[in-house]
Amino acid sequence: MPSDTPTILVRPVRPADATQLREHCFSANTLAEVEARIADAIEESATGTQVLFVAEVDGTVVATGTLIRNAHPLYAHRGELASLVVHPHYQRRGIARRIVETIREHAASLGLEILEVSCRGGTPAEQVYPCLGFVECGRLPRGIKEPYGEGHAYDEVSFYMPLSFAYLPESSDPRPL
Repeated sequence: MPSDTPTILVRPVRPADATQLREHCFSANTLAEVEARIADAIEESATGTQVLFVAEVDGTVVATGTLIRNAHPLYAHRGELASLVVHPHYQRRGIARRIVETIREHAASLGLEILEVSCRGGTPAEQVYPCLGFVECGRLPRGIKEPYGEGHAYDEVSFYMPLSFAYLPESSDPRPL
């Protein structure tokens, strides 16, 4: 019996993804800017400093997320989830969760122990990250200020996800990640 569940594939970005990434995730950027971003990400991936992943749904790139490895020696055990974007039409279908799972697995395979992310306070992301397994660990009032338009300022809300049991807070759920 055929399934109505779409096929979701999460994989590293390829140059051929530029048009769909621009259309579905980075519409405020030009195609040339997206192509440059992909080229930079592929180069950084070769050095082990970051990996840009995309999610395809039935062959169409509809989401992206980046793992950035912290280069500072004191923080080399930490990585950052950056630029997690899911096209609005594809939200609430488990795609963000699949990207985060892939990034978490990749980060752990690199020996990273903590995955971090931050977002604007008061936006849906503030509720989504805890649902994806992140724990809030701080808030910087007016820590994000947009350089365009009316220059809106937001609290920057910081989250982390332990990739090993050594970093679980005492009050955390002890289930494996």
